[in-house]
This record gives sequence, C-alpha cells and structure tokens, in this order.
Amino acid sequence: MALLMLLGDEPGMAVIGISDRREGLLSVVATSQPEVVLLDDGLAKKATPLLISDLRRLQYHPKVIVLAPDPQTAATVLAAGADGYISKTAPPDELLPILRKMRLSDTHLCPPVNSSM
Repeated sequence: MALLMLLGDEPGMAVIGISDRREGLLSVVATSQPEVVLLDDGLAKKATPLLISDLRRLQYHPKVIVLAPDPQTAATVLAAGADGYISKTAPPDELLPILRKMRLSDTHLCPPVNSSM
C-alpha cells in the first residue's frame, strides 16, 4: 500500500492496474498498454522470468522493472529480458527517480537500471 501511495502522489504517473496472477497481469498490460510494469519478484516467485518472457511476447510490451531481493535474482531477471531492477533493500525514495528515468528513456539505449545509481 505504501508503494501505491508513493506512485499515486507522483505527477505524471498513475497506477493503472494491480494483479497477483499472471493471467490478470497480461490482460491488464494488453488492455491498458502502460509505459512501465513494476514486478515484485517475491510475489511471482520463480515464475518471474517466465512472466517477463510472456510480457515480451505481447504485441505491445512495456518496459519491465523488477523488485529483486538479491544480485543473483537481478541477474536472472535481466537475462530473462527485464529492462532493469531495483533492490528490495533500497529505500523507497530511490524508486521514483529510477521509474522516471525508465519512462523517459529508450530501453534499447539505456543500460539496466539498479538501485546503486
């Protein structure tokens, strides 16, 4: 809920959907075409790389940022096609600058984003 409040207060950003199921997320993304999808690896468990792959196969695929619990998970999700990751141990105030950067950048030119930037 704190993350939703943080994002909801950010000018130019809107949370357009929340899903705790793969099918629900794919449907929301296909319908609403968000610029960025923020995935919590803790919620998706080991299915995060599969979910990233599913998002990449949609006709419209947004930038994908993963909340990763550790560097190994970050490496796995980046290899699966995520555009960046944010450490779950990073303070919440680091999230917004990273999301702003991803919204404004070309993911093909932007290096993977992490919380050490």
